[in-house]
Amino acid sequence: MKKTAIQLDFDGTVTEEDVSLLLLDEFAGSRWRKYLEEYASGKISVGAFSTKVFGMIKADEKTLTHYVLNSPRVKVRPGLREFIDYCKNRRIKVLIVSHGLTFYIKAILIKLGIKGLEIHAAENVFSPDGIKVRYLGPDGRELEAGFKEAYMDILKQEGYQVVYIGDGNSDIYPSRKAQYVCATAKLLQRCRAEKLKCYPFSDFYGIIKIIDSLKVN
Repeated sequence: MKKTAIQLDFDGTVTEEDVSLLLLDEFAGSRWRKYLEEYASGKISVGAFSTKVFGMIKADEKTLTHYVLNSPRVKVRPGLREFIDYCKNRRIKVLIVSHGLTFYIKAILIKLGIKGLEIHAAENVFSPDGIKVRYLGPDGRELEAGFKEAYMDILKQEGYQVVYIGDGNSDIYPSRKAQYVCATAKLLQRCRAEKLKCYPFSDFYGIIKIIDSLKVN
């Protein structure tokens, strides 16, 4: 039987809302939204989008982390810890691959008592001139686009069958390459529009049931 890996998005998937957008609304003013429209329409890459909008945030890491850990809007979908334990017990590899920022992903997981999870997200350096971000692919090179797909490709090259879990428009690209897809929100709509087989979910208890039913390990 093939070894199994789960590639897990973070914002809107692990969390119920997109944490990066909450941070931008709170700390970047309103100008950033014009770049969101450009990114959504495909005019600029995720790398260009993130560079522009996170550069507008001048607050320091401590201030931003405090906001993330105390905002009532930052909620994790139920069952995450149970899901991580479930995967560990079955030797299923789990990695988070996200367009979000590494600092808040780690902070949220630490608050939940989840340690040692493989995380690939935007590297971030804080400065008074704004947050500097970059996405590094599996080979250590900076990527402007195709970040999530790059990690999907390397997992498949290493012989894994991959379960992809996501919620957003950008998640359709790695989903097309996965053996199985668990989808919610915009990703669910995209999968259905493309007639790409997927399993809807609302929380991680539901995902555990889906993985169980797939008998992947």
